[in-house]
Amino acid sequence: MALPMRVLWPVAKKLAGQISVLVATNPDVQRRLTDAGKKIVEVQKARTPEAKIAKAMDAVREQARAVLDAEGSESVVSVQAASWKQRADQVERALQILQHQPRKARKTQLDRIAAMSDSLLAEVFTSLIDDVAAESSGDLELGDTSDQRRELT
Repeated sequence: MALPMRVLWPVAKKLAGQISVLVATNPDVQRRLTDAGKKIVEVQKARTPEAKIAKAMDAVREQARAVLDAEGSESVVSVQAASWKQRADQVERALQILQHQPRKARKTQLDRIAAMSDSLLAEVFTSLIDDVAAESSGDLELGDTSDQRRELT
């Protein structure tokens, strides 16, 4: 059951304010978001669909490496990051095989590979945003943003 906008909007505004404070006061989060943004821009600058997919998978692998380096190998998050890396490798292998397909078959297969790539990239990006939101909710209580923002400045 979806909540009405009159309920969600105030909560979203407060959470956005908390995330802004967290990003402004945490250089590591700033760096991670900046790096993710740069990777997305690099992906958009690639000329061919294959190049865009390859660059996107490089960004996924880099994010997975960062998570694996930051987390213990036993954590749920590290298992998820290992899965991202494995799926990025599968997309890369599919791109390599695609090069040897007839031109007519390439278009259909490229659309499927692009969908896999987009799905994986969205999952990684959503996880990154969720991590920032989780850090924000851990640092600040929802509803007390104005007083705590004054304390941080």
